[in-house]
This record gives sequence, C-alpha cells and structure tokens, in this order.
Amino acid sequence: MRYKIQSLTDIGRVRKSNQDFLGYTENNEGCLFAIVCDGMGGHAYGELASKMAVETFIRLFEKTTFLEKSDNEINEWLRESVKQIIQEMKNHVDVFFETNDMGTTLTAVLFVGKKAFVVNIGDSRTYRIKDGKLNQITVDQNLWNDKDNREKRKEEIKNYLGPRFNEMTYWKVLTSALGPNKNTKIDTYLLTDNVGTFVLTTDGVHDYIDAETFTEILTSKRRLKAKAKEMIEYALNNFSTDNLSLLIVEMMGE
Repeated sequence: MRYKIQSLTDIGRVRKSNQDFLGYTENNEGCLFAIVCDGMGGHAYGELASKMAVETFIRLFEKTTFLEKSDNEINEWLRESVKQIIQEMKNHVDVFFETNDMGTTLTAVLFVGKKAFVVNIGDSRTYRIKDGKLNQITVDQNLWNDKDNREKRKEEIKNYLGPRFNEMTYWKVLTSALGPNKNTKIDTYLLTDNVGTFVLTTDGVHDYIDAETFTEILTSKRRLKAKAKEMIEYALNNFSTDNLSLLIVEMMGE
C-alpha cells in the first residue's frame, strides 16, 4: 500500500480552545487508519471526548489484524470499537461525573488492501477526489438530513425558542454524536477501490469552503502540506467561526 498523508489543525479566530483532535497510524500488516473528531463546543469537555475517541480507536486498531477478516467482520469491528469508546467514556464519567455531557463527532477511514472502510458519527466528513471529481462519502447526521422528523422538530423548536430561532443554524443541530450519554448512530461505508485522495474534515473547514475551491486546491500540483495549509487559510478568510482540522490521504494503490 503506497500513500502520502498530511494532517493540520488550527484553533481558528473565535474559539478560546481547540476541541478538535485527529490522528493516524499504520499497523504491522501495513493497514492504515486515519481519524478526525470534533469535540462539541456547546458542551463541557468536548476536547476530552474527541481526544478519548481518537486515542482509543487508534489503540484498538494497532492491536488488531484485518487482512484475514471479511468485509462484514471489519465493519463489525468498526462498530464494536465505537461501542468500546462509549463504554470507556462511561467508565470515565463514573469517576468524574462533571464530564457526563461530553460529546464529539467522529469520521475515520480504515484502509485494508485495496478497500476503504469509512465510519462516521455526527457532521465531520470524509470526502474522496478521484479523476478530478469530488465525492462526499459521508452524510451529516443533522436535522437537515433527518427526513422523517425534520419538519415536526422544526415547528417544536420554533415554538419553544420564539424570536431566538435561527433558520440557518437550526438545520445543523446534530441528531447523533459520540459520548457517554448521547444518541449515537453509527454509519459505515465501503469503497472497494481506495485509489484517490481522501480528505477528512471538521465543519470549521468544510462549512467555509465551496466544492469548486475544495477540488481545485486538492487537485493542484502542490505538496500535501501546502494544500492543507491553503484549505485552512481559505476557510479562515471566509470567516470560519470554529476550530479547523483536516487530514489528507493520497492513496496510490499497491
């Protein structure tokens, strides 16, 4: 498996702390795991939730073998790993009750052989660019994409908030997150061909950069470090109000 990888995180210009956390590692089989988490800024200890999620997932990955596993077995490992993270968070809350409300998003890609297994919770995203075309692999778990309940929920919130209701920010309210006491929906995706450029982002990046610019930067001839820096700077100059994190993986096949 041949690849190049680059990560970058920035506190941004508004937040007082960086609650994003990200990481990547390769195991003894040559499999690669990359993960980005965005701690929930409106909740206490979001930075702890994102750090615990990344470090626990990486620890579980490094002691697991995948080459002999079936696709279903790998998918089940991803789901069980998320459940183990939740249990570790619950164990932490048993000792430190003040962390009870912590939560984070999670998006991650596991590269095994020629395949890419994606797991996602919340509204951080995984993209792939191949043959010059940008494809958003994950679907944001927010009220906008909650087709069954969004209109009903909207009216309930409008009635509750009255003049404080904000149409723009309302639709971004998460319907799923990772935490000891969160509603957690685990989405998984399988790409049978993992060649291309994968990009994992928090919403401080992708909410402030259009698809055309996103694609233009990532398909340029510049080095990955320069591409990552340019994406962060573009989002900042477009008035991003959040922490900004991204992880770029160029997969070149075996």
